Amino acid sequence: MLPANSDQRAALYDVATGLPNIGLTRELLARWISLAQRNDRIVAVLDLKLLGNTSAGGEPSGDSFLQQFRVLATVLQNTIRHSDFCGLSDEGSFLITFGSLFSPGDTYRVVNRLLRELRKQTPLAWDEPNLVGGISLYPVDGGDADLLILRAREARIAASRANTYFEFFSHQVSQSIVHHTVLEDRLLQALAGGELQVRYRPQYGLTSRRIEGIEALLFWQHPELGMISPGQLVELAEDLGLSVKIGTYVLEQAMERQLMWHRGEGSPVELLVYLPAPSFIDRCFVAIVRGLLDKPELVPGTLTLGLSESGILHNPEKSSAVLTAFADLGVKLSVFGFGAGHASLTQLILYPIDSLTLDAVLTRNGLSDRRARLLVETSLAVAHKLGLPVTAAGLQQESQAQWLQALGCSRAQGPLFGQPVDADTISVLLQKRTESENN
Repeated sequence: MLPANSDQRAALYDVATGLPNIGLTRELLARWISLAQRNDRIVAVLDLKLLGNTSAGGEPSGDSFLQQFRVLATVLQNTIRHSDFCGLSDEGSFLITFGSLFSPGDTYRVVNRLLRELRKQTPLAWDEPNLVGGISLYPVDGGDADLLILRAREARIAASRANTYFEFFSHQVSQSIVHHTVLEDRLLQALAGGELQVRYRPQYGLTSRRIEGIEALLFWQHPELGMISPGQLVELAEDLGLSVKIGTYVLEQAMERQLMWHRGEGSPVELLVYLPAPSFIDRCFVAIVRGLLDKPELVPGTLTLGLSESGILHNPEKSSAVLTAFADLGVKLSVFGFGAGHASLTQLILYPIDSLTLDAVLTRNGLSDRRARLLVETSLAVAHKLGLPVTAAGLQQESQAQWLQALGCSRAQGPLFGQPVDADTISVLLQKRTESENN
């Protein structure tokens, strides 16, 4: 709430720049921390100081410095994200708070983006280190506003001594950032260089024993580490903030192949694409999917997008709106890894879910472990009452297939039916399916 009069405003805001003073900055930061605690997010505090000529007392001096300081204050207010805010410390440095971050890597990207914009929009001599900053993170570096502000200042002093633009308070975080930055650059190169491969795994009807769906999976043939599995790649994309790029890439590749299968076989092929949670629960990704669906050759209702149950429940309100938008496009929605312990069907029925995929661990252990068997039986019974078809993941043995079929499980995938293969092999399998149906 804004101050009711000029006296109240003067007590909370700096007169020269209009920015919140240290008292109001502490209060706002405390609110951001409380919000991050409820939503399981990271908050970052950047202590950013403008360097200049100093007086005998060690403080910046001169009209030129004051002019640059005011210009920088204005640019910061206009450049930071709507979810962030900028205030002033007792030492005259800027305190920028970044909220709703998923990882330290997110912080690194946001700060770098901010500094790039400052270079473009301010008349500073950027060939010299005119700005120096330090970053502290909640909850890694502290759980309250005062401690985060103090540690951001200490990190800024360390950056000044090291003659770098900014430093993180935690050395461990700095090392992690370097590692993630290298991985991010390498993954972006892999996207451009054809190292990412989409492979396809058929899903078979347990009654028909015919292909009823094709699941698209993304693998990375890393030059040094070898083949990186889809699960590892999804986690990496989420950590690096590349979920939308990766999700878009696999969807484009898979839908292009789906069109070829439709033209070649003449019968619709259901395509299932499981995506990293941050790309799925993102409104801009809805627009991307809408654009990909805008092709007259596509058969409506043959695309299913899936994500983990934990991804849905991480932000329930946003998930509900985005999933409804996908459903309005005619896209089916599936929850995979169901039964792994994150959610219950009573929570998931609040969303427009069309199907479930049973966790592979439960499938593998269902016949040998009493608790796993009970979870499978209960899940399938409730799903059947709700009219939700269930696919079993990781099927290895015929005895498992017969057991799950008796419980009402409709589909399955796994080693029993074959490993992920290239698109041409899928074409051969679909052709055999068509010949079998015509005989």
